[in-house]
Amino acid sequence: MKIVHISHLYHPSSGGVQFFFKNVSERLVRDYGDDVTVVTTNSYYGPERKMFKNVGPAEEVVNGVKVIRFPFVRWHIKPFAFINKVLAKLSIRKPQLMFLMANGPVSPKMKRYLMNVDANAFCGSSANYYYMQLPLWRKCNFFYFGSIHWEADESKTTLYPIQVKSMNASSLCLANTGYEKSRLIKSGVKAEKIFVLGVGVDMEPFVNVDVKDIVTFRKDIGVPEDGLVIGYAGRIEKTKNVLVLIKAFEKIALQFAEAYLLIAGAGGEYVNHLKNYCSTLPDAIATRIKWQPNFPIEKKTMVFNSIDILVLPSHNESFGIVFLEAWSCKKPVIGVSIGAVRDVIRDGEDGLLMEMDNEASLAEKLSKLMSDAQLRKRMGENGFAKVEENYTWDIITARLRQCYIDSIHSKN
Repeated sequence: MKIVHISHLYHPSSGGVQFFFKNVSERLVRDYGDDVTVVTTNSYYGPERKMFKNVGPAEEVVNGVKVIRFPFVRWHIKPFAFINKVLAKLSIRKPQLMFLMANGPVSPKMKRYLMNVDANAFCGSSANYYYMQLPLWRKCNFFYFGSIHWEADESKTTLYPIQVKSMNASSLCLANTGYEKSRLIKSGVKAEKIFVLGVGVDMEPFVNVDVKDIVTFRKDIGVPEDGLVIGYAGRIEKTKNVLVLIKAFEKIALQFAEAYLLIAGAGGEYVNHLKNYCSTLPDAIATRIKWQPNFPIEKKTMVFNSIDILVLPSHNESFGIVFLEAWSCKKPVIGVSIGAVRDVIRDGEDGLLMEMDNEASLAEKLSKLMSDAQLRKRMGENGFAKVEENYTWDIITARLRQCYIDSIHSKN
C-alpha cells in the first residue's frame, strides 16, 4: 500500500503530531511493508511562528520512511500576527481565508506535490493547517486527523465552515477521544465520518530502565533517595499552565518536606519567566524545584521513571500523550477536568482530575497522592494495564491501517 502522511512538522521537531506520524509511519514500513512518504515543512517550528530554524535535508529516508521537506512563504507572518492582535482586542474573529493563510504552510511546491502524487491513502494533521483542505482540492482517499485542542468553553473553539466541509469530504475524520467525536458532531461533522482512533506510546523503552540509572539521575538533579518527585514533562509554555503547578507546589511543599518538583521539556523565554517567579519564593521551596529544559530525547524515559506523580495542568488538550508515558512507568497522573482529559483519565482509578486553573484543587490532589503510597501504586498499575491493552503504537498503527484498507475496499 502506498501512503502519504502530511504534517506541519516532523522529527527532529517534537510534539504530539510529529510523534504520531513518526511512530505509525515507521511501523507501517517495518511491520507491513508499506510505501510511506511524509510530506512536511523544512522548519523546526510551526509555519505560523515568527521563529524559524531550518531542518534538512530536503529529501531523505529515515527508518524506511521517505521524508520530503518543503519551503514555505513567511513574509506575511509578522503583519498577520499584528492584525490578529487587533482583531482579538475588537473581539472579531479572523476571516476564514486569513485563518488559513496565517497558519499555513503557504507552500506552492508542497501543494503542487500533493495535487499530483498518487497514493492509496492520505492522512494529514492538524486541523488548523492549509493542506487539510486536500479533499476539497482533489479526489483522494483522505483521512483527516484533526488533533483539535478543544477549549472547555465551547464558544471559544469553533470550526470554520471550510474545516467542516473538508472533514465531511474526507474518507474518515480521526478523533483522539469520544469527547472529540461529540464536539465534531456538534460542529456539523457527520457522525458516520468519525472514527475514534486515539494515540499511542512505545512502552518498551520506559519499562526497560535500570533502577541504578534512575537513582543516579535523581541524584544528579539534586533529589535525595527518599524524595517524592512531582513532575511536569512537555512544552514549557504559557498554554500549559505550569505556573499553576508551581503555585500548588508552594502550598504543599512545607507540609511534605520530602516533596520535590521537576519541570522538564522544550521551552524558551517562558522558562525564564517561570524561573523569575520561583526566585521570589522562600529558599526552602525554591531549592526543591528542579529544571530540565530542552532535555535530549534519549533522556525522556529517565525523566518519567524518576518522578512519582505526573501533573499536566493545561486546560487545552486533545489527548495528552504524557499520561501514557507516565503510565508506562506505572506512575499516577493528575490532569484537568476537561472533556478530552476526562475521557483519558479514569478519576480515582488511574489518576485524579483537578479543577481548571485552580492551584488549591491541584494542591488537594497532590496531598492525597503524596500521603498514600498504596494509592500511587494502584493507580500507576491500573494506568499501565490500560496502556498495554489500548494505547501502544502497534495497536494504534493496526487500527489506522485497517481504516485505510476498509476505505479502499469500500471504494472498489
